[in-house]
Amino acid sequence: MTDVLGLAAIVPASAGACCTVGAWRPGRAVDVLAAVAMVAAMLDGTFGPRVLPGVVWFVVLALLAVAVAAVHRFQSGGAGRRGSTPADRRASVHGRFGRLHAALGLLAMGALGMGGMGDTAGHGAGTVGTHQHLGAVAATWHLVLVALAVGHLVLTARMLRDGVRHRAPALGLVETLAMGVAVAVMAVAML
Repeated sequence: MTDVLGLAAIVPASAGACCTVGAWRPGRAVDVLAAVAMVAAMLDGTFGPRVLPGVVWFVVLALLAVAVAAVHRFQSGGAGRRGSTPADRRASVHGRFGRLHAALGLLAMGALGMGGMGDTAGHGAGTVGTHQHLGAVAATWHLVLVALAVGHLVLTARMLRDGVRHRAPALGLVETLAMGVAVAVMAVAML
């Protein structure tokens, strides 16, 4: 069942990546690279044998999340400051939260792609204390996965609501929805 849900998550993630590529404009190269890397990580995790371990994909996606956030910080300049007109704020609803949504999605997908750390961590544990410690690590990891997935889904809902209210371009709304659905399906598959 997990494999079927993993495959099902690839479809909306690929659609979101296509929207990212379709919305190409100067300064969005890191977004396109991140979207393509995320789909590649999902494909690698779903179709075996893995090319790269899940931990390596997580590190790659986490670094891309930092790059997406950094590029947004440097490119935003004065956007969103006090004194900007309501029309500017309406036009940039996706832009204000889009990069945060992308970065959080990369972290969530990277973490979910690693799977449940506790599934195999306890095998071969020599002592009861070690086994209990690994159980605590697995429980903590699952809490992190849930927090990332729920945070991403809440942000997705907010962006969709704001986008519909302010008549944002359809491509941005589809991209946001597709990424939210991909994270939700992947979370169900992994948790």
